[in-house]
Amino acid sequence: MAVFAVTYVYGPDTEKRMGVRPAHREVLGRLYEEGTLLAAGPLEDELTPGGLLVFSAESKEEVEALLQQDPYAEAGVIEETVIRSWTPVFGPFSA
Repeated sequence: MAVFAVTYVYGPDTEKRMGVRPAHREVLGRLYEEGTLLAAGPLEDELTPGGLLVFSAESKEEVEALLQQDPYAEAGVIEETVIRSWTPVFGPFSA
């Protein structure tokens, strides 16, 4: 399994995003319980609102498929998604 870091940049419709947030967190909670999602949370100190998600998956394509299930994606409140392979050297996600 590989580790992938995903960053979201949210669009300007905060009200719409907040309306979908409970469903978004429910899906992420399920992925966390399954062990696919290792960590997730908002990037609150940035000028541009967004989020960081860390996945354990076989491939980038698998992560892309998981992200398509995110209610945020379905609602169109994500302006940009970046998926990068990540090699943790220290910490709880290192090999």
